[in-house]
Amino acid sequence: MSEGGLDAKRAAALLALGLAMLIPLAGAVDLGAVSEYLWEIGPGPIAISILCVHVGVFFYALGWYFLLGGRLDLLDSFLISWASLFVNLLIPTGSTSGEALRVYLASKRGVNGAAALSSVVTHRVIMIIPFVVSVVLGLSFFASGGGVHGSVSWTTIWFLMAALALVVVALFYVSGSEGTMLRIVGLAERVLRRRLEGVRSAAREYVSAFREATRDGRKMLMVLSTSFANWLFDMAPIFIFFWSLGEDLSPLYGAFVYSVSIMLVLIPVGIPGNTGVREWALIALLSATGVSREVATVVTLMASTVSVFLNELISGMVAYLLALRRLRRPGSSPTPTP
Repeated sequence: MSEGGLDAKRAAALLALGLAMLIPLAGAVDLGAVSEYLWEIGPGPIAISILCVHVGVFFYALGWYFLLGGRLDLLDSFLISWASLFVNLLIPTGSTSGEALRVYLASKRGVNGAAALSSVVTHRVIMIIPFVVSVVLGLSFFASGGGVHGSVSWTTIWFLMAALALVVVALFYVSGSEGTMLRIVGLAERVLRRRLEGVRSAAREYVSAFREATRDGRKMLMVLSTSFANWLFDMAPIFIFFWSLGEDLSPLYGAFVYSVSIMLVLIPVGIPGNTGVREWALIALLSATGVSREVATVVTLMASTVSVFLNELISGMVAYLLALRRLRRPGSSPTPTP
């Protein structure tokens, strides 16, 4: 049996394990009340939430499209972005697998490899900024006395903000410094005890492409704007389902729950999408606000499992197949652009 077949079976087995973790929920909640809440929500909010996720992915793809400066058309950027989300679910390695797919498919569509890699790294760094904002907003909920398990001091919040900002600055600095990149390659050469000329050449090309991608301040502002638009639409389902049930949720606490859900997706525990683990954690967080466990369960299943996980799984698979189909079209592999 091929390695790919084994990986597919392993992913399916782990997904089944994650889904099995949801079974105990049936004994932890009033199924009659859950059914009533689902009936109260109706199809409208579900459709709107799924649409919000699609709009969020569009803004995600739009930011990457801006960074590439027209080297990749918007449809390809959109399909490849969806495909990367699909691969991230199937291969739970944080976002590494999806980012590698973006670089690969972009290069197959004619983008220079170094430019593709630098655009993906730059995009990922910029996408960290709204995430940092959501973490800080969430912590401010506790600092303002809204938490149910104590509070976090503003000193802690500012320290966290400074640490995360330092990480972003460091990533930008390293990516734009040829000397630093080559010193990192030199360290790898000493560890491996061999010369890595190919890696050195790729590092120089990468730094050059990164500098070009970040030279235009107006473009960077546009990319940052799309990252915040993606963040808002991606977070919307949580609030949509709370409001549809007539429940209040602090925007600050909603931002905190969203940031936790993102971290649970990015932490590679082996289960695709961290299914099961993510649901139990979010239900616990939402229940801590004082809402019933049944409401927390319905909101989690609809906002996280249906609107995000199943949506990304199905839509991402379709986009992945369409992206591959476009590669097979005659003349679909143009000469790479510098």
